[in-house]
Amino acid sequence: MKQHKPDGRCATCPRWHRWHIRIPKIEDQQKLIELYRRSGAKTKSDFLRARLLDESFKVIIEDESAEEYYRKLSSITARIQKIAILYNQTVRAINSYHSVKAAQVMLQRLEQYSQQIIILEQQAIELTLDYQKR
Repeated sequence: MKQHKPDGRCATCPRWHRWHIRIPKIEDQQKLIELYRRSGAKTKSDFLRARLLDESFKVIIEDESAEEYYRKLSSITARIQKIAILYNQTVRAINSYHSVKAAQVMLQRLEQYSQQIIILEQQAIELTLDYQKR
């Protein structure tokens, strides 16, 4: 006969791997929650397991002063990706069409896309240099 215990164990199948803890101080609770948020762990149990067993884990720290830099850099990267898609489509079109006139038009587009990519890369470099100077 199974006896149910308050912690979820039963007489026939004891679950010794189940642990329950309490953290009575509110300050300690808040500190633990903040460490969990910074850790980047998927679950609280993963975080606590890593802490108890001295496993390495990462700490994510958000720098609010760098938020503007990241936003601008993400915007530039997104624009480069859009142009790169158009660039690839143009290269495929050149390879599939065999007329000289169509190929010349497509090559002009490639030149324009290349110039746009170079300009955006220069903007990204300038943005990064400005950020590093701060």
